[in-house]
Amino acid sequence: MKSTKHGNKFRITYRCPNYPDLIHESFDTEEEANLRIAQILLEKKNNKLLPPASVVDPDANHALAQETMTVSQLLDEYVNLYGLNHWSESTLSSTMHRITHYINPYIGAIPIKSLTTHRLERFYRKLLREPAVCPKGKEHLQTTIAPSVVEKVHGTIRSALNQAIRWDYLKGPNPAMTVELPKYKREKRAVWDDAEARYALDVCTDPILKLCMLLALGCSMRIGEILGLTWDCVHITPGLMQNDNAYLRVEKELRRCTNLSLEKLREQGRDDVYFTFPLWKKKSPSTTTLVLKTPKTESSVRTIYLPPTVIHALRQAWEHQMALKNEIGSVYQDFNLVVARDNGRPFEEHNISEKLKALIQTNNLRPVVFHSLRHSSTSVKLKISGGDIKAVQGDTGHAQANMVTDVYSHIMDSSRKHLAQQMEAQFFLTSPESKKAAAQLPMDSSTKQLIQLLKSSPEIADPLLQMSHILKGNK
Repeated sequence: MKSTKHGNKFRITYRCPNYPDLIHESFDTEEEANLRIAQILLEKKNNKLLPPASVVDPDANHALAQETMTVSQLLDEYVNLYGLNHWSESTLSSTMHRITHYINPYIGAIPIKSLTTHRLERFYRKLLREPAVCPKGKEHLQTTIAPSVVEKVHGTIRSALNQAIRWDYLKGPNPAMTVELPKYKREKRAVWDDAEARYALDVCTDPILKLCMLLALGCSMRIGEILGLTWDCVHITPGLMQNDNAYLRVEKELRRCTNLSLEKLREQGRDDVYFTFPLWKKKSPSTTTLVLKTPKTESSVRTIYLPPTVIHALRQAWEHQMALKNEIGSVYQDFNLVVARDNGRPFEEHNISEKLKALIQTNNLRPVVFHSLRHSSTSVKLKISGGDIKAVQGDTGHAQANMVTDVYSHIMDSSRKHLAQQMEAQFFLTSPESKKAAAQLPMDSSTKQLIQLLKSSPEIADPLLQMSHILKGNK
């Protein structure tokens, strides 16, 4: 067996037992071709020669496909047969990024039948030492692959192997099901409490950032939903406002998508794009496109009733845009966006994030990301609604109520302090221990009289506490 040169490539041709066709492989150098020839001869001598997975048709020769199917080949089929029918563009894009940069370069050539739990665990620990690859347009924060990314890589592999079992490519249990992932401490997202959020709004002088913050806090909207909000979805007529029925509809989100993901979903009729924004700069072909598309999930399409403060901010934004259109005329590029630049073009998520960072630094606020405002909104609404989870869920657009209670509900310190005060007034107040504790506390005559009154009439404790909180809030 010898290699032959074809153009700039070196080709080898050979046959495999139980495979009817000639197999051709090409290499960039003669050295690579000769190394492959040596490998083929050794495998043939040991009766272990199999055709490359790329040439095996799994439908025509399923038994051979079971022997040769590689991780890379499985993941390609997993994306095209499963992912394109189930995933949103964001899920498709992030999954393809993990496959391209974190899976295929390391274990893509391994036959799936050779995967073991031990091998996967070694692979995951190796990834933690490898350099991170940041998606285009995202802020690069990690120098090495983070444990949270390894967890997502594992989720992709586990799901793909489940499909391999369903498609009868893999026999036996899924080796990924019993993997022990590298342990790490999840960092809790920093979230402003109600006082911090109110102060941030008070000191914010940027009208665009303030409108975005009001929509996030008042309407529990995601940043993509805010930036994709169009005026035809805002209903703030005087008649609606008079009856407290002013509302907006969340029907679109603004998102920068990878062209490859959009193309794949478009072929399936699943791209769900309303509008594609033009390129602003004349440069080499971009790998991403800015679009208005349907929201994250079906439950994200929702109606949100508006507080008067948010209505006022929306009316100001409308008046400002009308004045700009009259002033600059045809220069204004009207995409009907609520949150828009002075020339009508859209803002992107990173623009708003930069504005928020500047606000935080200027006013010495606790650092948070913009999405944290949605968490703050959810927590405040749970608090003031007395825990009406369904009402809050209607605003947030979550399909499952536990996403509101488990993920987004950040219990405020003020609520916990109030709970401690209620515990004292309604439970400990009449116990012998409270008498001893009260005796050791310094107090004036009026405080002593109040304690005696509460002991004789404990039912008035809660109203007094509520009045105290109201008075504190008005200071």
